[in-house]
Amino acid sequence: MAKFDFKGLDEYVRKLNRLADPKRAEGMIKAAVYPGAGIVADEIRHNLEQHSRTGDLASSLFLSVMENEGGYIYTQIGFAGYDRNGAPNAIKAAVLESGSSRQTKTPFIRPALKSTKDKAEAAMAAELESRINQLMEG
Repeated sequence: MAKFDFKGLDEYVRKLNRLADPKRAEGMIKAAVYPGAGIVADEIRHNLEQHSRTGDLASSLFLSVMENEGGYIYTQIGFAGYDRNGAPNAIKAAVLESGSSRQTKTPFIRPALKSTKDKAEAAMAAELESRINQLMEG
């Protein structure tokens, strides 16, 4: 929990107004989302490396550009490009995760999401609290 020392009510109000600025708040939230997304992406990559023979699918993993959709700020983890045979990596990942008539289901995304949820949320909360503290102290 953040604790602050203020010399007066005017200074406190000024700092709260800086914190309430929508552009500044959006930037702080975006900065907090990346550490959490990175933890999840790293675990997906780790799980994938255990199932992939070539490592090409793991190397195609990426985080998309941050989006703000009606106040909901997020990034997506996806797979870019094509494999050596011209098959889209996103389709290969979906088939590996969910299976098909010729591919046994080998989940690597769902277990990563489940195992990293608390750690990712803690990292995002820590980053956001750090940024709030910097703003309120400055």
